[in-house]
Amino acid sequence: MSRHLDQLRQQIRNSFGESFRSPQWGAPVLMTHALRAVKAQFDSSNVGADPRSIATTLLAFRKTRSLTNFIDLKYACFGVGQRVGREEWSLIEDQTFFDLLLGFVRDLKPWPRRLRKCYQGLMHSYFSYPILDKGAAKGGDNWLRLRKFLAEHLGLALSAEPQPTWLRALHEHRNLLADNPCDRYAPQLMNGDFSELVAATGGIGLSTSSWVWQEAIISHTQRVCKLKSDEEFRRHLELLLDLLDGKSDVQLIGNVVVRCLALILIRYVRGKDRPEHPRLRDLAVERIGNPWLKRTAWDAYVQDDEARKMVDGWLKSRLITDFFALLSEDGAADPRRLNYWLRFVPVVEDMWFALGPHARTTDTSKYRDMRRRMEEGRLHYLDGHQSPYNNAFIMRIASFMVVEFGVTGNATYIYNAKDLKLDSMRRRVSIHELKLDNYVARLIHKVDWEGAFDAWLLPRIEWKPQTRTAGNSRSVDSYLRPPAAATVPEPRRSPETPKSAPTMEAAYEVIRLVAAGTEPRLRAPRVTRKSAPTMEAVYEVIREHQLKVDDRRLKKGAFWILQSDADLTVNAKLLKLGFRYKARQGWWKE
Repeated sequence: MSRHLDQLRQQIRNSFGESFRSPQWGAPVLMTHALRAVKAQFDSSNVGADPRSIATTLLAFRKTRSLTNFIDLKYACFGVGQRVGREEWSLIEDQTFFDLLLGFVRDLKPWPRRLRKCYQGLMHSYFSYPILDKGAAKGGDNWLRLRKFLAEHLGLALSAEPQPTWLRALHEHRNLLADNPCDRYAPQLMNGDFSELVAATGGIGLSTSSWVWQEAIISHTQRVCKLKSDEEFRRHLELLLDLLDGKSDVQLIGNVVVRCLALILIRYVRGKDRPEHPRLRDLAVERIGNPWLKRTAWDAYVQDDEARKMVDGWLKSRLITDFFALLSEDGAADPRRLNYWLRFVPVVEDMWFALGPHARTTDTSKYRDMRRRMEEGRLHYLDGHQSPYNNAFIMRIASFMVVEFGVTGNATYIYNAKDLKLDSMRRRVSIHELKLDNYVARLIHKVDWEGAFDAWLLPRIEWKPQTRTAGNSRSVDSYLRPPAAATVPEPRRSPETPKSAPTMEAAYEVIRLVAAGTEPRLRAPRVTRKSAPTMEAVYEVIREHQLKVDDRRLKKGAFWILQSDADLTVNAKLLKLGFRYKARQGWWKE
């Protein structure tokens, strides 16, 4: 007997010994594929139902008010949110048929396995219905009733063995069947951790197009906006803006992006300080619209005028900066005009830009971004000028249209608003249309021109900026006088008026304009050159840095310093002395 047992033992060793010693037993790759196929067939939340079969079932249900067999009932559950027929009928938006369907499913309570198959279809419809879309309002009430039905019957669906993976995952994340379904994932999302949300959607079998991902980003936004610390709020803002800007695998619908942006803007404007945020500004303008042209959209979606005004100021400041820092004088910055007009941002009601050939054809990112910001019918092409670098900037301030040009040697023209109209449908505008004879004022950029401009403009618009002009030593309070009617054209200088000194021409021209019209004759404020630098200071810089000069003043030209802008130290000194830089020519001062 023992001999036969020994033989059997040896045969067993010979047959299985090698397999037991091998690190892998059987065919693991084939077994893995087989397991995947089994799970796909019997343990998946997705059922490969033909949409045409579902549509046929739904149309028959609508016609007969009955479902003839269990397959039809299951198909109807999967098609709750599907639109069918020429009328694009949807079961979830039809109260009568929705009630009938839920009643049919409730009747399956004695058969939990069958109920679970219908439950699976209803769950699929619940998670795929675009509840956050604008057009989903009709089905909103029934969608909430569907959510309640799924929550109440989850335990019954779990009672049938074996429990599928998707159903166990739904039970683990049953918060998705309640109010605020995605608040659970917001803390991890704030730290850039999507693992729990991925586990939930992957386990249940949801695609990134499901409203769950959209709702999760809304919850993320709400949690960030509840942070009390401004510093902490701004620290979390960049990741959030990445998500809203489409820089992730989650493609948010426009309605959700706008909703989240509204929350962010309202929180931002409530901060103790609110420095300009270029990315937030550009995204808000892109998704909601220009804050002064699309006022209705801002009122509808953001519903916070302080937030709208904040972005309004950011955008106007950026556009003014684009013009005077990027477009003026062949790309050379014009800080004095930039700083001057930035003060008027709160009262600039509208603005237009007419770009010359250089600005409208340069294909760098800065110029492309600038032109994109200037669109919305406010971008024109400037014709009829000699320099390809010249551009025009038109502002509507109170009842006036103010026209500035990029190239020096052009005055600022001011018109009554009714006398200068820009056709948004006509792209090209001639420079001669912006230099018409019916102007009410023509102001020159000479010496302390900022004070002269204020003297004419501020009384007429009945407004005072919060900051003083950079190039003027007097307070703007001295310019505030009772204004004349804004629509009354200002008279030209009379021949008998004594001509002022050349260096004070612009200032006294303004004083004469203020004093001469139909308004009461006022004592003109005295304009001084208290802060004007002397030529001794200029020559001291020339000697110190051994600069070359070209004095053209005897020929009614400017005083030129033939120096590039490569030396930052020299640049700072010359700017302080009132010099301006012209590309490829040098620094000049009249």
